[in-house]
Amino acid sequence: MASSKHSPKRKKKKKRASNSNWIYLIAPLLVLVGGVFMLGYITLTSDTIRDKEDKAANLWAIEYWQTPIPSQGEPPSQIHPLAQPLEAKNCKDCHLDKFEEWSSSLHSQAMGPGVYGQYFHFDGANKAECNVCHAPMTEQWEQVRNADGNWEPNPEFNKSLFEEGITCAACHLRQHQRTGPPLRPGQESLSDALHGAPVRTPFFEASEFCKGCHQHQADTLKIGGNTIENTYIEWLESPAYQQGQTCQSCHMPDRKHLWKGIHDKEMTASGVTIDHTVSSNTPKVGADFRATLTITNTGTGHMFPTYTTPAVFLKAAFLDEKGQAISKFYEEKIIQRRLNMNTNPWTEFFDTRLAPNESLTLEFDKTVPPEAKSFQLWVWVEPDEFYEGFFRTTLRNSPNHKGRALLEEALQTTLDRQYSLFSKKLAVASAN
Repeated sequence: MASSKHSPKRKKKKKRASNSNWIYLIAPLLVLVGGVFMLGYITLTSDTIRDKEDKAANLWAIEYWQTPIPSQGEPPSQIHPLAQPLEAKNCKDCHLDKFEEWSSSLHSQAMGPGVYGQYFHFDGANKAECNVCHAPMTEQWEQVRNADGNWEPNPEFNKSLFEEGITCAACHLRQHQRTGPPLRPGQESLSDALHGAPVRTPFFEASEFCKGCHQHQADTLKIGGNTIENTYIEWLESPAYQQGQTCQSCHMPDRKHLWKGIHDKEMTASGVTIDHTVSSNTPKVGADFRATLTITNTGTGHMFPTYTTPAVFLKAAFLDEKGQAISKFYEEKIIQRRLNMNTNPWTEFFDTRLAPNESLTLEFDKTVPPEAKSFQLWVWVEPDEFYEGFFRTTLRNSPNHKGRALLEEALQTTLDRQYSLFSKKLAVASAN
């Protein structure tokens, strides 16, 4: 299929914020803002939110998630040599299933080419702001602050560990002490002989465990009344919270280390319901034709989608013989929280995301044009829509960028991750 501005396979909006020059200067801040809040455990201003919070889990998480995570130091002699290295590959002999799950997850890609490609132009402070969520261990920091507050090389820096992003040790290791959730009934710990008995706490299964990277502090920048990363509060205000579901219930079912979200088509489909109507199953040239496409957030435990990077498009169009959308016979609605970073402070262009049980409907009412060969309704998901624009703009405006090859790789990855969540296609009948 040839490329087209309105092609179902590669559509582009007429006005796309990512094509503006401002994003080259401002967009990296969005990445930094997302990382700076690993220490973001302060008392929330809303009494309602404060009452809902698991206070014991929250206090434990504040202590557990100091960042950078303090150096592990020398491993105790009783820990077997095979269990002393910090890299995830050293965990797989005993935890192969978890290693394979983690390896396929976005956590393992937290320090991927899209983030690391920007580091060539970052100073120590900027890198640290990303590292607190993307590579939080002291051993993953290439530079650390000295007693004078200046950045200097870190003698403990472990590049292979750095490249693992949110690695096993980041969540489960503190001074070489393993920590994890309680054993499930009938389960036994098989690796105690190698590294000693883990400390087990139910707080590993509380949403507060995830809060540091998925909820910005209440006293940080608010746009439209909400912080930029607001997932934890969205969950507290959702039916999922009322039903006793946690982050882990949905994103780590059966304790699987996959953390699936909007990048996964099956996971996305499980959180929404899509309905459609058409006035005729065989649109006829010259006749009036009507259609609707509705998506409802029926099972997502927060806004759909959460955060500012994904975009979901509802689309309807008559297509020509090449499968291209015909101009003036194309309709589109976007579900996204899009920020305007040109203002000070930042503002929103729009926020059309869906709260739990909220719906959005696209209505299509046109006379079938003579060049139409088919009609299509579809829901198109771009999990990294913001970053696609950022990478394109950076590559266009900075041809000598030192991380260019990495950003080109990251851009291709954002395109590869796009998918059709729903599609309905009808053949158009001729006027005769």
